[in-house]
Amino acid sequence: MEILPVNFGTEHKQILSHLYMMINKGYLAVPEKYDKLIVSLRTAQAKEYSLDKEQTSYSDSLDALRLSLKGYNIR
Repeated sequence: MEILPVNFGTEHKQILSHLYMMINKGYLAVPEKYDKLIVSLRTAQAKEYSLDKEQTSYSDSLDALRLSLKGYNIR
């Protein structure tokens, strides 16, 4: 297993955009038991793909989801 560092300072817009596309294309399903993640997705607010963490509940959960999807490519 290889660990690859992700620089949120330079990649945050790209990985939020990637998450947005995954959701819009219907590639993501979140089971009900992940209620904090669901709240995070529902409360997420961004401007030009910069997440407003002050307005987003459980933003750490959303960050974890963004990171987990980084390795998946959409065609």
